[in-house]
Amino acid sequence: MENKKSFPSANSIITGLITIAFAVVMGLLYSYWFDLNDDVLMKDILAGVFTGTPEGHNIQMLYPISFLISLVYKVFGKIDCYGIYLLFCQYVSLFVLVRSFAGVISDILVDKVGHKAPKIAATAMRIICILVVMAVFLTVVGGHFVIVQYTFVVAMMCSAAAVLFFERKDIAATGFIILAFLTRSEMSLLMLPFVLLVIFYRFEDDGFFRENGLKKNALPVIAIAAGMIICELLHFAGYSTKDWREFNSFFDSRTEVYDFYQIPSYDENKDFYDSIGLKESEYELLVNYNFGLDDAIDAEKMAEIAAYGKKLYNEKSVFYRLAGCISPYLYRLRSVAKPAGFEYPMTDSPWNIVTWIMYLVTYVMLLLYESKRHKKTVSRLLFAAWRPALLFAGRTLIWLYILVRGRDPIRITHSLYLIEITVLVVLVEEMLRRVVTGPIRERDSESDMPRLYVTEVLHIFAGFCLVAFASMCFRFMGPSLAVTEAECEGRAEYNKAYEELYDYCGMHSDNFYFMDVYTSVAYEDTGYTYSQKMFGESNAVSNVTLMGGWASKSPIEKEKLRAFGLSENMGNAIFDDKALVITDKDTDLEWMKEYYADAGRTISAEKVDEVAGEFLVWDVR
Repeated sequence: MENKKSFPSANSIITGLITIAFAVVMGLLYSYWFDLNDDVLMKDILAGVFTGTPEGHNIQMLYPISFLISLVYKVFGKIDCYGIYLLFCQYVSLFVLVRSFAGVISDILVDKVGHKAPKIAATAMRIICILVVMAVFLTVVGGHFVIVQYTFVVAMMCSAAAVLFFERKDIAATGFIILAFLTRSEMSLLMLPFVLLVIFYRFEDDGFFRENGLKKNALPVIAIAAGMIICELLHFAGYSTKDWREFNSFFDSRTEVYDFYQIPSYDENKDFYDSIGLKESEYELLVNYNFGLDDAIDAEKMAEIAAYGKKLYNEKSVFYRLAGCISPYLYRLRSVAKPAGFEYPMTDSPWNIVTWIMYLVTYVMLLLYESKRHKKTVSRLLFAAWRPALLFAGRTLIWLYILVRGRDPIRITHSLYLIEITVLVVLVEEMLRRVVTGPIRERDSESDMPRLYVTEVLHIFAGFCLVAFASMCFRFMGPSLAVTEAECEGRAEYNKAYEELYDYCGMHSDNFYFMDVYTSVAYEDTGYTYSQKMFGESNAVSNVTLMGGWASKSPIEKEKLRAFGLSENMGNAIFDDKALVITDKDTDLEWMKEYYADAGRTISAEKVDEVAGEFLVWDVR
């Protein structure tokens, strides 16, 4: 709750300072990391590491924001501008959330007690409230603060927007939504129903039929829709050339195949593959993700594979798949286990615990508020239930949607928990304001709730909440911080081999290296994958590219090959005198020999070097 008497308020100033201190301390303790190799590639494209010059087409983000970040890289080429952008969005969002979550309680305490106490006592109350909320955030969000992934950052931005909409700061809230949409459009759309629900709650509170109620609450929705349409139009203009349109078609089909429908097995679907002219050796390129070698695997062929995969997927009815997701959904709601790893083994605790606590807190606060408006117990119970019931119904639909689709990594599921908890908190905030500061009728009948009773219930329930959240932090903060520390240390150790590999490639700048895709992700199954520390790279141009992946066959990949004097056709470029192939030590190139043999070409692969004890360098001729 923001004090409107002064701007910035004492709450905002203290929250801002603590948030900055928190960001610095987390960076010093753990360093900041890009979560996935995908995040690293996005940064490399923007920074010019991929092509040699900062590039606005980073494929995963909408063009306007990626173009702007690439312009900043052209000015500050050696600084990790993309990492700064993600951290800035993350911590500004955290500031908005903490300012609101802690602000309501601290303002009420200061109003009720602090006005008689010295100013330093009021400041101490605010600091304590903020630190308590920060402790809950640290316990629940944990490693997401330092292992940064743009999907979760977008969820934080959308959660901040939900808070700002409830505070009726519509311009700022709309700005958060638009920026989130530019950064990760798909995730923003997944978050949008929760944000719109906050506006609906606000609309209901204003009165559906009151003068200007519809206008005031429809304008933000119209602004969001208009902003998204403009962003999409600018994105379309940025990718309007023929090459980019063809690649985007390929990219969309590739996403459907790998992320949702999976690659149909060759033996069971040989007739289909024969019908589209795809040989078994080419199928293996799809399986090992090195399809960049084969020009015949183009947008049209990938679209046919995606359509066929969708057909096989739809052979099981929606109801059949939905029934199979009910049990996992219910299990995730009730499962309680200490986190044993950052991502795997996957656990929803303590997110689900906080969610259930907040549903209980929300219902009790709504019940207290409705007791002031309705005399009949049944009316109180029903009017108190509809808001959280609507939220729970909506979250159930969205959760079942992602479970049915089979895409539920923690960057998505934890994001859904975060915005759901945010909606519950803003409901509690509003009801707390009304119960504590609003007019309360004196009891004029036996069914009215007296002021003293409301106060007593609030005090008792405040004690319950304090115990509940303190117990949750006591149980989960230690394991959460231990998991974060182990994850960061494990990544640092695991990355040493990759750092040695990329240093090796940089020292042999006259050569160009084609890397096996899965080797670029992990060289052995230890639970860790390749990532990269923020702020630790020089952003020098790289003489390495993958033989597949989501940027494969893109115009910028062709630009990269041309810049190194190689053919745009990777299947031919691999035979250039300067070209070498990198795999992990347990991977041979038999799949490549079979592919070229089917294409009528006999090749040899000679091992010319070994790097870091994990990688092999091959000369393919």
